[in-house]
Amino acid sequence: MTNGPSTHLSWAELACKDGTPYPREWRSTRVIPVAIEFEFLRAVCGGKPIRVLSAYRTPEHNRRVGGAPNSEHVQGRALDLAPPAGMHLLAFAEVINTRAEARDSYIGGIGVYRSFVHIDTRRTDSVVRWIGSRQIAEGPLKGEENG
Repeated sequence: MTNGPSTHLSWAELACKDGTPYPREWRSTRVIPVAIEFEFLRAVCGGKPIRVLSAYRTPEHNRRVGGAPNSEHVQGRALDLAPPAGMHLLAFAEVINTRAEARDSYIGGIGVYRSFVHIDTRRTDSVVRWIGSRQIAEGPLKGEENG
């Protein structure tokens, strides 16, 4: 078994904080877009390590931490990421926003919080964005110009 789905993302980082491993049945499907986006962001940020604060969550753990009832974390499609060393949170969020608008991006949700940025690979035609627990306007459809 490999250490993770990609070079810089390990199964340990993807496991629920309650000790439950990332589900085996999603290891060849759901996690692949997550790993692709993680590696892309790491490369764009100069190859600096990006700390994963939260990834997969069991429904029970998600409830305990106050996660959204339909959280993408429970579906194995989300990461909460701390910015790389030396990068301001808002600069990191801007890198993620730019990536999300690319036609080949899998990012479907971006949430900016006090100390981290949430990304997820939900299936959507437009990126859903929020600050903290408040959703803000969705952006243009993928591949469209900001108008």
